[in-house]
Amino acid sequence: MQRRPDVVLWGAGMVAGVHAAACQSLEWPVRAIASRTAERASELARAVGAPASTFDDLVAQRRGDIAIVATPPANHVDDAIGLLRAGYQVVVEAPIACTLADADRLIAAETAVGRPVLYSEHLVASPVVDGLLTDVVQIGTLTHLSARAIQPPPTWRAPGGTDWGGGALFDLGVHPVGLVLRTAAEAGAGPPEHVNAVITDASTAREHATVRLRFAGGLVATIVVGWQPGAAPDWDLQASSAAGVLRAELYPLPTLEHNGEPVTTGLGPGPGGPSLVHDYGYAPQLKRFWTNVRTGRPVPTTSHLGRQVLDVISAAHWSAGRNAIDVALPFQGPRNLTPRQLLAPTHEAPGTP
Repeated sequence: MQRRPDVVLWGAGMVAGVHAAACQSLEWPVRAIASRTAERASELARAVGAPASTFDDLVAQRRGDIAIVATPPANHVDDAIGLLRAGYQVVVEAPIACTLADADRLIAAETAVGRPVLYSEHLVASPVVDGLLTDVVQIGTLTHLSARAIQPPPTWRAPGGTDWGGGALFDLGVHPVGLVLRTAAEAGAGPPEHVNAVITDASTAREHATVRLRFAGGLVATIVVGWQPGAAPDWDLQASSAAGVLRAELYPLPTLEHNGEPVTTGLGPGPGGPSLVHDYGYAPQLKRFWTNVRTGRPVPTTSHLGRQVLDVISAAHWSAGRNAIDVALPFQGPRNLTPRQLLAPTHEAPGTP
């Protein structure tokens, strides 16, 4: 029987709380919780029944096997590198970083240590998306791929906070972009080669973005994200070919359809409604991470996927700031700017037409 890992949490906000609940559902011991403020660390620690700690203590005295980084994105890379060097298997919440230069630094650090940093895109491990990724291999060459995520703007932070890299396409868009990239990869479409995007009402509570990704075989994937005050979360993912149509509803109720027929075996929520830690992938993701790391199997959702997602988002902001021009991928523009900064047309990249 595989032993249960000991876990430490760096961060004590909403997402850290969900990771703590996922650990509890797996019966994984949470050995320490640290936060940028002692008060928040103590609050979550009491709820979980774990000791409160500090980041310096987590680094100086390794307390567990896995360290989950759930701080604001601007802190992710430095925090993850410190914990990686201290010997932890590090899991970083999405978005992986605010700039591509920081994502590069993280990948360089993990290469030096010889241990991958795991990228927490929890929906990829949810039962519904897991089912879609299994079935998408069977329907043949994709002719359509799209994802959508609409929800109210966040209330737990200032929209222009300096520790975040942008608006809806960065904060929210990491999830549908990650799902599209993983679905395209499973379907054999490869990585996207070009992107163009339109962003309206940037930096407001109604920011909306439409992104189009072009793949080598001609597939064009569309991603729509936006803040909509007062709206209920509405997320979905669709993939189709000449042979079949797959549709995954993600929020508010996770369901999967194949050619219009519900796929229910092991996928749908229980009678009590969706479980945040199970039906949205938090617990299955952690379990898969640990199984793959312990057995030496490759983990598809690592920092490399996190950087690829940020690469698409960065290039999309560059496109949107320049009348929706086509931008080649991987992005060749400035790597030290956040997506919000890349939206401003005052910056130019080498070879920009």
